[in-house]
Amino acid sequence: MILTRRSILASLPAAAFAVKRGFAFQPDTNRIFIGTSGKISKGIYSAPFNATTGELGSITLAAEVATPSFLAVDRGHLYACTEGDGGKAKVSAFDVTATGLTPLNTQPSLGDGTTYVSARNHAVFAANYTGGSVTSFRTERDGSLSKPVSHFQYTGTGPNKERQEHSHAHSALPSPDGRFLLVNDLGLDRIHIYRIQPGTATLTPNDPPAFNTRSAAGPRHLAWHPNGRWLYSVNELDSTVDLLDWNPATGTLKQGPFVSTLKPDFPPNTAFAGEIMISPDGRYLYVGNRVASDTIAVFDIDHTSGTLTLSQLATNGGKNTRFLTPDPSGRWMLLCNQASNAIVVLPRDRGTGRLSDPRHAYPIDTPQCIVFA
Repeated sequence: MILTRRSILASLPAAAFAVKRGFAFQPDTNRIFIGTSGKISKGIYSAPFNATTGELGSITLAAEVATPSFLAVDRGHLYACTEGDGGKAKVSAFDVTATGLTPLNTQPSLGDGTTYVSARNHAVFAANYTGGSVTSFRTERDGSLSKPVSHFQYTGTGPNKERQEHSHAHSALPSPDGRFLLVNDLGLDRIHIYRIQPGTATLTPNDPPAFNTRSAAGPRHLAWHPNGRWLYSVNELDSTVDLLDWNPATGTLKQGPFVSTLKPDFPPNTAFAGEIMISPDGRYLYVGNRVASDTIAVFDIDHTSGTLTLSQLATNGGKNTRFLTPDPSGRWMLLCNQASNAIVVLPRDRGTGRLSDPRHAYPIDTPQCIVFA
């Protein structure tokens, strides 16, 4: 049965949204943390996930923090960004414990609208969307954050006067070897590239310091192929995915072919691509379409060239998939359907990569991100 936005919203309580239902714990039970926003949400939530049935257990509050719109887990610690302005824009560190999260500390992100956080090799990186900047932090022995180490402010505009009126740093993702940081700038059609100094989290602009993407594409997020040579950039404004060739020795990119995440002749400027993910085996790529197209685009990845072929446009069971991720078993795809206030779980065929119709839905106010602990 297809889950509709009306059926999900009908089950959303007025004052709270923790789902209480029976849950058969199995040896293959994992735990997820959920970043949220909205008027009802109180912060980061946690729930057990059963990889056999695709079910979530009770969704409970793990940490009270304002608008934790993106999360990252590294070495037993969780990092969350607060998508606020001025002094409210922050990055917070938590210990992941057997019972949930223990707060460690919080540092300013030095830029408005912090919308992305990543962590690797004792360093944390934050992209400030509204502020148009990136900030790095060192992690201490206990996982807490140092004061900001490096900060870079971007200037300029793009051709889309409504969406590219200034820089919009949308993500900050390290390279697989942890030597470089790549920052997708939706506002400037640019991917800024930095060298990361080991142990200090200090950023130094690479030579050249940026890669210019296609005009008015609006690069949003990145996904690395397991081979470390192919990089896929999803573009929010024109709903496309670029294949980029990565040179790990020089930290440079080369433009490859690009494909649309929508069906042919879809009305332009009405749908906007969101999150991008690659299956752990490197055979399939997924993109969430939003607004005018509530679908999940499924691509086959050619194993010799890295080129993409659209194989399916699966229903997302709701509205505006802001985030998606497969579970560690690869049998399920979890979606954060932001505008319909639900986490939706779809079965995934590990052999073909295809997604089936939604199996489960769980009401939660404006889900933004899911990470497995």
